[in-house]
Amino acid sequence: MTLASIARIALLAGLAATAPHARAQAPDTLRLDAVLGALYADNPALQAARLDARALARRGDQVGALPDPTASVMVAPYPILTARGTQRSQWRVEQMLPWPGTLGLRRDAADAAAEVARIGADVTALDLAQRATRAYADLVRTQQAAEIVRSFQARLDAFAEAAAVRYEVGRGPQGAILQVQLERQRLAERLIDLAQQRDRAVQSLARVLDRPGLTVSDRVVTPTPALPTDLDLDALALSLRPEIAQAQARIAQAEADVALARAAYRPDLGVGVVYTDVAPADAPPTATGRDALGLMASVRIPLGRDRIRAGVDEARLRQQAAEARLQATQTAVQADVADALSDARRAAETVALYETTLLPQSLTTVESALAGYTTGTVDFLAFLDAERARFQIQLGLVDARARLLDAAAALARAVGLTTPDSLPRSGGALAPSPQDR
Repeated sequence: MTLASIARIALLAGLAATAPHARAQAPDTLRLDAVLGALYADNPALQAARLDARALARRGDQVGALPDPTASVMVAPYPILTARGTQRSQWRVEQMLPWPGTLGLRRDAADAAAEVARIGADVTALDLAQRATRAYADLVRTQQAAEIVRSFQARLDAFAEAAAVRYEVGRGPQGAILQVQLERQRLAERLIDLAQQRDRAVQSLARVLDRPGLTVSDRVVTPTPALPTDLDLDALALSLRPEIAQAQARIAQAEADVALARAAYRPDLGVGVVYTDVAPADAPPTATGRDALGLMASVRIPLGRDRIRAGVDEARLRQQAAEARLQATQTAVQADVADALSDARRAAETVALYETTLLPQSLTTVESALAGYTTGTVDFLAFLDAERARFQIQLGLVDARARLLDAAAALARAVGLTTPDSLPRSGGALAPSPQDR
């Protein structure tokens, strides 16, 4: 057996050992939708925001109800002589009645405030979903990068065996073995760094999910985000972003506050019943000894006109501020969409460059270098450089895919959606990568 045959057998055996192990094994996977489902169910910050909104929703029933009636009793320790006889006690029940429409305005203002809080919970959910997706993308990146590093380590073992065979028969330099050992050391250090990055990603996910001590042993799967091609994302974002709806709810609340402040010019009315307990007596001559019943009415007169006018001015200014914030929010939403769409398209172009150009070229270069090395026309260092280049391109593709997922999540957040998968598509979607086919 020739030296070239021995080296080729060692290399091919090592490369075969590092081939993907039967994807038919279907390892347990942790998917992004499962992560987001746990987030929506368990995150305490999101639950607190929703509970606050539910609590505020009960305020309308409180402020929209009539005030409680007032009951009073007067007992005379000394007899009060009246024309009907001696008055012993007097009982009153009075009910205040706000000007018609005032209670409805109070309810409207309270309901608008509750709607602002409810939409605020939706904003919190979108922010948490983006944080969870970013942590998930880091998990995907570190896991796949570690797999590529381990695969390269296994190939280096095959390279070391082939280099040792050549060196033992005097056909290869000892420096080749040293280069392989140095490369293996660098890969070991990179694995340590990737493990630290993975731990940080897991902890970020644990914070979002509120699961201290979270461990992720399953294989995480890279979603294939689809970017819209010819949709009007600005109009879609303006209709979907909860911040827009929240600003509109604040305007509705401010309008109700203005109407309520103007209602302060109207008087409140009061009606009541008075019952007088009269003792039987012979004097004065007009005494009948019968109890008396009377009706009463009262009016709260709004005399503090300057105070009321100041309240109306304050409510109007707050309404104008709410309208200005809506305009600012619309501008910010459009800018967010433009920035996120640009970043997502650049990330998609980078992934396409790696998948269609750089990775195929690196594979072709490695095959050519392997053929030349086994026939002795290419030295070991040149072959190792080709393998190292392919390794770096594979890592670059992993990073590019993670950036694409992160950018797609940012675009979904800018549009007002929870996940990149929910982005609408028109025309077509990004083709699945070879790894995911």
